[in-house]
Amino acid sequence: MYRPTRMSTYSGNRSIIDIDSHILEPVGWLREYAPSAIRHEIPELGSDDPQFAQLLREAEREYERRSSDAEFRSQALAEYMTMARKGWMSLGGWDPRERSEALDLLGFAHQLVFPTGSFNQVIDTPLPARIEATRAMNRGIAEFCADPRLLATTYVPFEHGPSVAIEFIDDAIQSGSGGIIVDSIPSSRQPSFTHPDFDRVWAHIEDSGIAVFLHVGVDQGYRPVPKAFFDNGRNMTHFRSDAPGDPLSFMGIGYPAELFLASLVYDGVMERFPRLRFGITELGATWLPSFMRFIDTGARMFRRIQDLSHLSLKPSDYLRRQVIVSPFAGEDVGWVIDQVGPDIVAFSSDYPHHEGTDDPIRRFEASMPNLDATSQQAFYDGNGRRLLASALL
Repeated sequence: MYRPTRMSTYSGNRSIIDIDSHILEPVGWLREYAPSAIRHEIPELGSDDPQFAQLLREAEREYERRSSDAEFRSQALAEYMTMARKGWMSLGGWDPRERSEALDLLGFAHQLVFPTGSFNQVIDTPLPARIEATRAMNRGIAEFCADPRLLATTYVPFEHGPSVAIEFIDDAIQSGSGGIIVDSIPSSRQPSFTHPDFDRVWAHIEDSGIAVFLHVGVDQGYRPVPKAFFDNGRNMTHFRSDAPGDPLSFMGIGYPAELFLASLVYDGVMERFPRLRFGITELGATWLPSFMRFIDTGARMFRRIQDLSHLSLKPSDYLRRQVIVSPFAGEDVGWVIDQVGPDIVAFSSDYPHHEGTDDPIRRFEASMPNLDATSQQAFYDGNGRRLLASALL
């Protein structure tokens, strides 16, 4: 576990671009940013889960104590990377001033910020009010990211059609968003992301220069593991998280990203829009080497059945040109980089989520002892900087 000293930052002498971190929204946060006419339509955090509601109340009390008790605050600063200080108990989970202090301790140059609980609130909002609930979430994250080291993400839903998606892209441009979040699985109310109707959406994103991100949980509720697999006579403890809470679910965590990326390659979106950049966050990376081989195999095996003559590159070369993947701490990142090269994998802390662990740098470096300095620099800074180029100008 990392223990900070008074004179050091967690990143040490590394320059780090963190492409996955989070806001941990308190009760009432999303409704505060929503128009009064739809606030009652947005389900409140913890309203369907008494245990979670109790955790949220405890987190509010912890925050109030940090704000009024200097000794307790000093202890929280010293323990900010411990697992007990992760999640809603974290330092800087929702207070921008505290988050700046956390960044001072982390020493990261920049940190991309995704929603946590508010995304599920948006998805659970009835469809007629969902557009405004989405705008509220995006506004709230942008306001949270007042520190220039923090880069907000903007959720751009495709389910309402191309014109609405373009409105959200314009919002992202105007707010200086660091990344656009899209679903990895299409809604039942829309065609594929690769349908020609959406070409003007991809063109607008490409012109904006803002990177597109997939993130675990942003998938229209898609679950690659059928429920029947869990009727197994065993007690497999699940923990509250937007990531899989058991090893069987973890086996399918990257599958939505694989489907999304393969569709964009095979259907020519990456061919038509070569300046699009995609970040794959909190979906693991161990699947990546096999997927890059598999996507080429798919094109070769089906070239006589489906016309792929519109592709000027080998499918995996589109991924190398346009995609960056962030692994979990604890994956064998050295092996992944050895298989796919140093230019497609980037650091993320997942701060302040528990999945990021209490010392992601140590865990990453334990798996890549033979990585040369140039490749390490690409992992910690270069690849993330290239992905987020438009936001770092």
